[in-house]
Amino acid sequence: MNLSRRQSLGFLAGSVISTTTIAGAPPLVAAASKMTAQERFDYHLAELQKAAAEIDPMIGRWHVSGLAEGETGGCALIITAFRVTGRYQGDGLYERAKPNWNGAFTRYNVRLLDHRIDDERLFEVSCPGERMQLIEPNLNTFIGRKLGELL
Repeated sequence: MNLSRRQSLGFLAGSVISTTTIAGAPPLVAAASKMTAQERFDYHLAELQKAAAEIDPMIGRWHVSGLAEGETGGCALIITAFRVTGRYQGDGLYERAKPNWNGAFTRYNVRLLDHRIDDERLFEVSCPGERMQLIEPNLNTFIGRKLGELL
């Protein structure tokens, strides 16, 4: 019998599918019972991310916080997906992807730096009174269109 991904995930999570109707069910049950809570969480998070990427291919970056040892924030778990809003097209002046409270778009000077973090290109992003460094996936969900050359 062929199982869909949803059926097999439900089975692994302890759903009430009869083990007598599925060939090979005992090995699945044994494998599921050997997974730690963190391994199950990581597995299901990866499945959620794959499904979300199929629904919205513009998701460019994930942020997951919570459930870590020692975290004392107000929320137990936050999962956020960010859409790609721009792409680096050489050093220059870029609009921020989202408008400010007054509807204006902040303009940022974006410059590629010489070093990398975790094999990701690193960028300096600045405007008067603000300066930050972003890796490329974060940059692509922060900036909008390129406006011109550096100021």
